[in-house]
Amino acid sequence: MDWGAAAYRARRHIGARRRMVSDRECLALIDMFAERRTVTKAEMRQHGSDDFVATVLGHVTTAVHGKGHVPAINGWYRRDEAGTGYVIDPGFAVAWRAARACEGPLPRA
Repeated sequence: MDWGAAAYRARRHIGARRRMVSDRECLALIDMFAERRTVTKAEMRQHGSDDFVATVLGHVTTAVHGKGHVPAINGWYRRDEAGTGYVIDPGFAVAWRAARACEGPLPRA
């Protein structure tokens, strides 16, 4: 998997979508996930509702893997063994952080 290309597609996909939630909020969620690499559902919910989290993860999944579910092997993220959190693929996390570093910090609200 070319994680650099996948991160680029995900960033462009988020920026191209019209939604009620700002790009800034969507990017902040993925930035936090890529930084921490393992997060609980509760940590994800600090960024928004369950629907918001599912929508953002779904947009990234569509950009990285196409329509459908995250593949069990080589998925950009997976559920942890206990089913209480999420684990991002290290390669995607590094590619995402590198791509975002080139963009600079998020603008203040």
